[in-house]
Amino acid sequence: MTFEDFLYRVGEGVEGVWKALKELINPRPAERPPGMRLTAKLTRKRVTVHELMSLHLQVVFLLYLAVNFAEVMLPHSRVTVPCTAVVYFTYLRRFLRRYGAFMLDYEAYRVFYYGVSAIAFAAFMGYAVMRRMRLGVYYYYAYVGAIAVAVLLFRWWFRERHGRDYAYGVVEDVKEDLARVFVHDDIAANVKPGLYWLPLTKGVESGRIVKVLVEERPLRSAVPVRILEVLEHQSSNTDTEPKDEIE
Repeated sequence: MTFEDFLYRVGEGVEGVWKALKELINPRPAERPPGMRLTAKLTRKRVTVHELMSLHLQVVFLLYLAVNFAEVMLPHSRVTVPCTAVVYFTYLRRFLRRYGAFMLDYEAYRVFYYGVSAIAFAAFMGYAVMRRMRLGVYYYYAYVGAIAVAVLLFRWWFRERHGRDYAYGVVEDVKEDLARVFVHDDIAANVKPGLYWLPLTKGVESGRIVKVLVEERPLRSAVPVRILEVLEHQSSNTDTEPKDEIE
């Protein structure tokens, strides 16, 4: 290898690293949804791209919590906790910015995961600092109470800003005076994805997209109770329907 070839390869390497950093700092929206084959193996239900992405975000957040639980027991947790947070938030930001267009009510999911992730980081970082200070047990009780209050306040604020009492779904079947509706995962309405039998209303047909009223339940997810409206622009081929395969 000549010296010129060596310099050329070094230049290619630097250019590749620079492109990777640019993509990491300012991710471009993707034209296709993510594959997430590993995440898809976690469920056997029929899911849409939206449901699969929501599940992926939940799994990544739970892994972040698990890693932090392990790290706060280490002697250098004040260093490892921030480092883990940088990696996690970088990935979270990149995932949401690249694939957010494939989610329903993207803004609500973005605000929710940034919010709970920030609270989680503050909780673990604070605990790591307190362990180093060797404070009395009552300080820990007060700290746990403060974190619980922060979680409740965030939940209240999120419901006030993004919460709603309706969700959307696709009519899968109509039988007598009931309609079987697939309701999408909806963090703003606090609804889990699934099939629900709802009272039949005028204009409801198989394949139509409908707006459904949801009913809140204490400390549990809300449940759809009836169909409010049949949307005008829909078909059985809509991208919001459950798909057997995800690209």
